[in-house]
Amino acid sequence: MNRKNIACAVEENGLMWKGHFGISPFFDIYDENKQFIERRLNPYGTASGSHNHHDNPMLIIEFLSDCGIFIAKRMGQESKIKLEEKFGIKPILTELSDSKEVMKLI
Repeated sequence: MNRKNIACAVEENGLMWKGHFGISPFFDIYDENKQFIERRLNPYGTASGSHNHHDNPMLIIEFLSDCGIFIAKRMGQESKIKLEEKFGIKPILTELSDSKEVMKLI
């Protein structure tokens, strides 16, 4: 799978989600040129009522199979290590509130 896109954990209003990446209600997806592609409803996030990813983090990895960078305000330390070492996905943590601003800095 070609993981060229970037996933930002966001709220419905587009601001960065303050919780952990995996339960973000939505993901803003950007292409490798940092151009916005779409906002995806996370089927395992708070908006779906499902939190199954805690038992199986592969669900999020498979759902975002086109993304090689995951950006969030919060993410578990073990998750960050596994993403990078096992799956080649670069986790980035940010304090910024707007995903468009984050794109300018990466």
